[in-house]
Amino acid sequence: MALTRDGRVMSFGTNNTGKQTGYFIYDVWDPNDGVLGYHLTLPNGTSTDLFCSAQILLPGGGSMLIAGGDNWDGSKTLNTGSKRSNIFRSDSNDLVPGRSMYRARWYATLTTLPNGETFIQGGDYGTDHPEIRNRQGSFRLLNGADTSPYYYYYPRNWVAPDGFIFGFSESRMYKIDPRGAGKVIDLGVLPGSFSVTSTEAMYAPGKILRVGGGKYQTVSEKRAVIIDINGEKPEVSFTQSPPQALQWSTATVLADGQVVVTGGSSVRNELQGVNTNALIWDPGTGGWTTGAASNSSLARLYHSGALLLPDASVLVGGGGAPGPQRNLNAEIYYPPYLFDLAGNKAVRPKIEKAPLSLSVGRNFILGVNNGANISRVTLVKTGSVTHSTNMEQRFLDLPFKRSSNTLQVTAPTSNRIATPGYYLLFVIDRDGVPSVGKVLAMHVTAQ
Repeated sequence: MALTRDGRVMSFGTNNTGKQTGYFIYDVWDPNDGVLGYHLTLPNGTSTDLFCSAQILLPGGGSMLIAGGDNWDGSKTLNTGSKRSNIFRSDSNDLVPGRSMYRARWYATLTTLPNGETFIQGGDYGTDHPEIRNRQGSFRLLNGADTSPYYYYYPRNWVAPDGFIFGFSESRMYKIDPRGAGKVIDLGVLPGSFSVTSTEAMYAPGKILRVGGGKYQTVSEKRAVIIDINGEKPEVSFTQSPPQALQWSTATVLADGQVVVTGGSSVRNELQGVNTNALIWDPGTGGWTTGAASNSSLARLYHSGALLLPDASVLVGGGGAPGPQRNLNAEIYYPPYLFDLAGNKAVRPKIEKAPLSLSVGRNFILGVNNGANISRVTLVKTGSVTHSTNMEQRFLDLPFKRSSNTLQVTAPTSNRIATPGYYLLFVIDRDGVPSVGKVLAMHVTAQ
């Protein structure tokens, strides 16, 4: 699932009966239409099986790049990688073929670089070298960056404050210089037996929360760590353990910078120790709160996902193909910040006037309905999630000065901190209640 530049959700995965393949259809849903609203389900005419591919919104235009995937032989998926890339154009809802990559990639990761290009790493059949898609749609292989020592399965990657890619695959950390032919710097091993079943979120510039996972089928980690990549070398520290052990859960950064973890179970993709609660981690205290429970018995396990919506709620859906449940459905989680102390829907602040786009280093003006009551201005990058991995979310608190109902907001200082693309802009009042978010483009600025 990914949030588009106009605030809709584009998703794909199985066919309409829940069979493993992304060869036939994709779906577009507008949250403004409500949970029972219209779904625009369209045929995939690209001849690409998108199952277990990777997707990300491209800066400057908001089209979505979908890289790699599986292969379909007419009756089933082959569980092999594809070199194909495809583009979803949100203005027309079309899914069209793009240029081919140098490597076939199945379970790869996409990351937007500070210059607006897309860094592509991993994926089965593509572990030896990453590649870069330039802003014109052509690819180049980074022959100087040997990533073959790292596991292929959705490497967890972020742009670090120094502009390099920081990442880890299972528990091995690295940095990659994407300039020229590329270069890899190995950074050692993370503590704990984490694996691809963990989930992560960059909850502040250069700070990553990693939760759960387990090295083996019957071993699940009831632990969480913070990885600080603001220095020359990463610093890893333990934070309070989550309320239960989790595999295949999904971490989502909320409008106020807290992280909610949904779904998962204690045993990989099995109905043992299933988590149906929203588990909320507070970066200020390092502690966890057990939030609302699902009203259903739906297990969100392998192939599930969660996505922050513009109204500051969270879409939680999917799971299956394969799985113990075939969940062709989704739910909405409403965090505590949307309610008052009596449990009623809170009165929300409003953004009355906002710029159409943002640029680093260029401060901007917001008009709000009650400036005296605003305590925070935040940016959350629009999400793009699959397999417990959100490839784009990052969070920033923006300093501001108020003058009546006008806020003079200090912009991020670098595309290394606020990578190009699309962000949800929120204002938050003194009671912690967020506004409805505005989707704004962050431009590419000369570095």
